[in-house]
Amino acid sequence: MDASFATAARVFLEHESGCFPDFSACLILTPHHHAGLAFRLALHDALPGKVLLPPRLLTLPDLAATAPAGRAPEPDSLRLAELQHFLARSGQVPRAALWPAARELLALLNELDEQGLELPEATPSENAHLSVEAGITQAVWRALCRGDENSRKRDYGERLAHLAAHCETPLYTLGLAGLSRLERGFLDAWAARRPVIDLPVPPRFPERRAMLAAAWESETPALTRRGADFAAAHPTNPLRDSVALIAAPSLEAAARAAESTLLAWLREGRRDIAIVALDRLAARRLRALLERRQILIQDETGWAFSTAAASHVLDRWLNVAMDDAWYRDLLDFIKSPFVFSDAEATRQAAANGLERAWRRHGAPQGLAGHLALARQEKLDAAVKLLDRIQQARGLFPDARLPLADWTRRLLEVFDRLAATPALRADPVGNQLLTMLAGLARETAAHERRFALSEWRRWLYLHLEQATFADHRVQSPIRLTHLNAARLRDLDGLLLLGVDASHLPGKSAAGLFNDATRAQLGLPGAAEREAESRAALADALARCERVALIWQNAEAGEALALSPWLLRLEVFQRAGWGTDWLQRQQPDVAAPNPERWCPETPIPAHAAPMAPVADSLPERISVSAWQSLVSCPYQFFARHLLGLNQLDEVPEEMDKADYGSLVHAVLADFHRRHPSLAGIEAAELGADLRATGERVFAPAEARGYLAGAWRLRWERRIGAYLDWATRREADGYRFEKAEEPLSRLIEWSPEQGTRLEGRADRLDASAAGTALLDYKTQAKQTLKHKLDENAENVQLTAYAWISGADEAGYVTLDDAKVETLTWKGDLREAAAAEGERLEHTFAALAAGAPLPANAAAKTCEWCEMRGLCRREHADDFSGNLFGLDVGIEG
Repeated sequence: MDASFATAARVFLEHESGCFPDFSACLILTPHHHAGLAFRLALHDALPGKVLLPPRLLTLPDLAATAPAGRAPEPDSLRLAELQHFLARSGQVPRAALWPAARELLALLNELDEQGLELPEATPSENAHLSVEAGITQAVWRALCRGDENSRKRDYGERLAHLAAHCETPLYTLGLAGLSRLERGFLDAWAARRPVIDLPVPPRFPERRAMLAAAWESETPALTRRGADFAAAHPTNPLRDSVALIAAPSLEAAARAAESTLLAWLREGRRDIAIVALDRLAARRLRALLERRQILIQDETGWAFSTAAASHVLDRWLNVAMDDAWYRDLLDFIKSPFVFSDAEATRQAAANGLERAWRRHGAPQGLAGHLALARQEKLDAAVKLLDRIQQARGLFPDARLPLADWTRRLLEVFDRLAATPALRADPVGNQLLTMLAGLARETAAHERRFALSEWRRWLYLHLEQATFADHRVQSPIRLTHLNAARLRDLDGLLLLGVDASHLPGKSAAGLFNDATRAQLGLPGAAEREAESRAALADALARCERVALIWQNAEAGEALALSPWLLRLEVFQRAGWGTDWLQRQQPDVAAPNPERWCPETPIPAHAAPMAPVADSLPERISVSAWQSLVSCPYQFFARHLLGLNQLDEVPEEMDKADYGSLVHAVLADFHRRHPSLAGIEAAELGADLRATGERVFAPAEARGYLAGAWRLRWERRIGAYLDWATRREADGYRFEKAEEPLSRLIEWSPEQGTRLEGRADRLDASAAGTALLDYKTQAKQTLKHKLDENAENVQLTAYAWISGADEAGYVTLDDAKVETLTWKGDLREAAAAEGERLEHTFAALAAGAPLPANAAAKTCEWCEMRGLCRREHADDFSGNLFGLDVGIEG
């Protein structure tokens, strides 16, 4: 039995024992349904073996819903639109802030209604003392109160007033807290006609409640003295072994600490556990960790629709419709499993075909451009879907329409693009469709017209405020909020995110601040903090085990603990000399993805293992070899798992594209002019300029910026020809351009891997073959690459493949073009590179691990960093796995 509710059941029976066994005429108000269930169980335990009809256990909103309906209240969705229009006409709010300001104003108006304030008609002199924001709020509220439309909160108050005016029975209350002025007035009105009796619900651990009161109600200078006095009267710390404070150095560590705590509680047999997610980001990570163990969380709070995958398809559609089908939005939309449910195979083929076409040809402009490219590439699947998208796009014209019209058009788009069936089949998607249909009904009579962008902002405000919950999940672990943890005798309570920014936290900055609230007679931040602290005190005094977890550092900066808990820590140290704080170590265990059950032992902390190569590729490029030298794990992910990042879709030309085109220009030019001797410089310059125009032309047709890159190259033509003629005079003769090269890495007598590459240019001289690599990078960067300690393998690897006697970089993008040659013995360096290739691949074939041990600079640009998760290691500069395969880097 819930011990806290035994007293409440006893007091109730003292008043109503004559009604036994039928208590159904009795009415008890509860703060939430959990308290009602606990009281019902306590009542049955107080009458063991007896059959009875329980009393009516209702929350205040549930009770108000039983009253006869009056005039229908105006929906908040309509009122929000009208407030936006009013603020726009006032000219006192920036256009970009109109909708957020309207939402703030609506919340204030609802609160004024809820508080049941009766403001007298203001005189001009009184208005002079109000801020602009308070004056706007008061004027709008008075106008709405005089209007014909009823608000949702005023309707709530009228229903409660009707019930109080016609009450015929006593009313019992069970731990009600945080009541508005209107709700307190209802209780007073009921008490004027019939008794209102509060049923006591004492805490399970009264000594904790006393300790919290002593710590939190003491003046700061007297805190240590009060701690010592309390300890003298209570030799044992009431929080000892039952309430833990855990500091974690990162978000990941905080989530892992919460996971370990919950698993330990489950092993102890605790089956009524609540998580108060003060930090929603950490809660998301915790949910993911638990779901990997197939432990689900029953969510009592819900998540904003704006965070759901089902809403993502809505967002992408509006981006496609409003931004002329930018390729990323279009691809995201087509890839969504919610759309084209009647053509699944076609959808996947269209997405893959379009993505490949964009990477080859660049992203065209507009939906018409995508259709033209799809037809050009004969992408039949893409053409079919793009045609359907284009037809649906016609439902969103460049016009002003009523809110309901826009919303109905969105639902029609979902029908046309076969998204409705998939959304209906998804629990969250079904709730989203229901919400959209409700918004369309609520605003059906509203005739004011809005642009598409304005309707979108209106809709997004609802997506951010409305929440969804998966009611199918039943679990011993529930996600809830702090006020809902009151009056619950839980086996375990975990508060995640007890830093100062979340507990008590700060109100979001807005147009209507605390000063405005004070002028309007509304409770401010101090009252909200007092209510939150009371809820926390109640939870700490009722739950058997409590864990308070907070991330104490972020990006190298310390995060402060909640001031309430800091006072509690100082109080304990002064009283019992104990250090309450526990510190979670950063080397937390990786989650065991196997299904968890109470008999499964919780694994000890263990360092994650580096992967090994199951097999070696038949061929690799020089860039893949550079990847292996820079970071073995990067090579594993890119080239053994095949997770190479796809080429970016070129929207506009960048320096890499510029370099590729200059390479093509020079290859074409020198194949036609292997020798420059005897040709006038002006003729060579004109030929090289014409070659550039021809090579750059396709890129310029796709984007005008390519012309700027061509002009940049043309400014270098003179310097390049000076260099080329000097080189020829020094005895070098052009032989080949863009020459494919390869050589077998014989890492075992039976097997090998072919190292492949492409030489930009090969020259012949009396000394042998010279290998050149054209570069548009800065000269200083290229000099660093030539440093033997830089671990850049390009020149030495190419020299090993080709047998070149010389190698160097040609600086194409400087005012003076010159050759930066390898300074040491190239043959010796190439031979050493070949030995390292053979040794490394032999080691990999024997099972050497591939750790993530790159330099931090390499990690900054690595697309695999989210896979190795190295940034979660405490020592980012060291070897995460503590392993070495003999590869320098």
